[in-house]
Amino acid sequence: MKKGWKYRLLSGFSVMILAGAVPMAVYAEEESAAQAQEASSETAGETDGEDPALVMEAAIDHYFAGSVFTGDSVMMGFRNYAMNRRNTYLGGIQFLASGSFSVHNALWPVSSKSVHPVFQGQQRSVWESVGMLQAKRIFMFFGLNDMNMGTLENTCDCYAQVIANIKAHCPDAEIHIISMTYTKQGKGRGNLNNTNIRRFNELLKQMALQNGWGFVDLASHLSDANGDLPAEYCSDNYVHQTGAAYDVWSAVLRKYARTQIEGTSQFPVNGQKPQTDDNLQESQETASSETEETPEDEPETQVSRVLTSGGNTSQTGPGVKAD
Repeated sequence: MKKGWKYRLLSGFSVMILAGAVPMAVYAEEESAAQAQEASSETAGETDGEDPALVMEAAIDHYFAGSVFTGDSVMMGFRNYAMNRRNTYLGGIQFLASGSFSVHNALWPVSSKSVHPVFQGQQRSVWESVGMLQAKRIFMFFGLNDMNMGTLENTCDCYAQVIANIKAHCPDAEIHIISMTYTKQGKGRGNLNNTNIRRFNELLKQMALQNGWGFVDLASHLSDANGDLPAEYCSDNYVHQTGAAYDVWSAVLRKYARTQIEGTSQFPVNGQKPQTDDNLQESQETASSETEETPEDEPETQVSRVLTSGGNTSQTGPGVKAD
């Protein structure tokens, strides 16, 4: 009888242990593990976490790695500026620039008299060099040597042809057009004047929106209240630029890269964020209101064949020594 009572008492304790003590121990163990995991996560966050602003700056640096910048003597000035800052993001950029270079003569055959940029020891067409580099992004700065070589519409056609040739050699490359910058007040020559430059930039904006190319509005940041190149940004009383101007280039390019990374750019590349019809229509109306209508038999702007062009081989524009 006593044995049975003790047996039942022990059994009761066993039930209590199983029903209470053991689960509480399990809960305590789980809670302890959760707390340890949370503490570990917090510690990792403290050690691995970075300032978002610094993360974005690093992303912008990386954005320009493997990029190619091509253009004329003003672009050569930016190349020289970058060469003195190799320890910055500028050190990751490849330049294909040459004095008197234009989208017109970029289509001419390479010869002893041509002005194609030199790459790996010899002159090459820009698309051949870009193809050899397999560039991720191509930033193009042209126009100053083109204004006296053809109409604005014809220059846009040449621009589109150069881009088509580049895409044929490097199909995955992004295209980014940098707006043409201005001349110092009253220093324009012939068709190279600030009125035409403004018209040309509007046409370039339209092309960029229609084709999924980026567009860097540099001109508005390098102009005074009259829409001319300010004296502090002009190195030769004409079109070439100072170190202070290239400081602006750098700041504008980094701000532009940020908008592309964040997906907030007005000129998304390759249709990442299509523009509204209102934006496109506004750009088209601005360009059409400032330029003459293109004849119906003009060639289309966007072409896909790889072509070269003959024609007048005279050199004009800022690449030529000023009088």
